[in-house]
Amino acid sequence: MQPTNANAFALAWNFFKGNYALNFAALAILIVMNILGMIPILGVLFIFAYSVLSFAIQIYFGKKMEGVHAPEDMANVAAQTKIRDLFMEYVDVAAGAFLAFLMLGIVFGLLFAIVAGVGTGVMQESVQMQSMGMQSDEQMAIMVASGMGIGGFLLLLVMLFLAYFFPAVMGRVILSDDFVSGFKNAFLIFSPSLWKSCFNKDYFLLILLWSIIIFVALLVIFALSATLILLPLGVVIAYILALYNAAIYVFAAKLAQE
Repeated sequence: MQPTNANAFALAWNFFKGNYALNFAALAILIVMNILGMIPILGVLFIFAYSVLSFAIQIYFGKKMEGVHAPEDMANVAAQTKIRDLFMEYVDVAAGAFLAFLMLGIVFGLLFAIVAGVGTGVMQESVQMQSMGMQSDEQMAIMVASGMGIGGFLLLLVMLFLAYFFPAVMGRVILSDDFVSGFKNAFLIFSPSLWKSCFNKDYFLLILLWSIIIFVALLVIFALSATLILLPLGVVIAYILALYNAAIYVFAAKLAQE
């Protein structure tokens, strides 16, 4: 099976239509957990559980891709899948990856906070100097821009650079065997050897088209979510999109073999 966006979507769609009861039940559970996540304090636990279980679905779907020869075969996979299997068969891998990505999120969040703090300090200093007549508006603007802009711009460049390799990393996570390997593979985002393996034509074209599709799909989902009547359709599209993403991740990992 060719690693293309068309095949990724076909895999996702066939899995969804292969067992409507399974997928709508999974959607209902995720929606309830998302709602429970709004509970003060206790809701954090439901948000964590939602994140792990939604990723567990993607891992289940991605792993089942290994045993099919055509997108149409995913309908049979879905028909034989029980709701417990969908959520729990690979929940250990999902938990390991979630913990790793949570740690990475905290690190990058701290970096952003540091950059923002530096910018705030520079701005306060500039205001004081301006009030004392020691600098003009133009000098203040340059000083603030240098304090916030350079650090923020460099951090943004790093994030964009790592984003290119993210699908391959997610694919490695999906193909992991247990909690430990799922946790470790998440940190491949910093692996120079993985970076090198991603610089090939097939990987680039797959991710480029995927990025465009994701951008357009998110716009559609956002538009549908703005209307209460169309919100359920937006939720269904988002679910199918998550399955499509999982297929892209597996394809990306295959195309980025070291």
